[in-house]
Amino acid sequence: MKNEMTMNDDFSKNYLQTDLNKGLDTEEAEKRLNKFGDNSLDEKKESAWKKIFYLFWSPIPWMIEIAAVLSLLLQRWPDFILIMTLLIVNSLLEFWQEFTAGNAIAALKNKLALNTGSRRLCVEG
Repeated sequence: MKNEMTMNDDFSKNYLQTDLNKGLDTEEAEKRLNKFGDNSLDEKKESAWKKIFYLFWSPIPWMIEIAAVLSLLLQRWPDFILIMTLLIVNSLLEFWQEFTAGNAIAALKNKLALNTGSRRLCVEG
């Protein structure tokens, strides 16, 4: 346990230039906030249409789409209908899985603690 604390002390002193026991003063905290920005992650939202488009934009769907076009050109209607049905059903299932997974991740993020404490201006005495 002592080695773990020593590594944290060394890391905070050398890399972060901070004392774990004292913390940062207000001026240093504001300076670092201006330099590095907020401690947050930007969330990028993709539109549903863009996600659906990318389900058809990769090598495997391209092969299936080529097979569908060839069936269309050869006028093999049952093959064309079957291939297109499988392509669309597969894409809908994949979209639904990604959608429900995204909702599950959003629910987990809502349960996370959004606030944390920090040590500032601790005076030894």
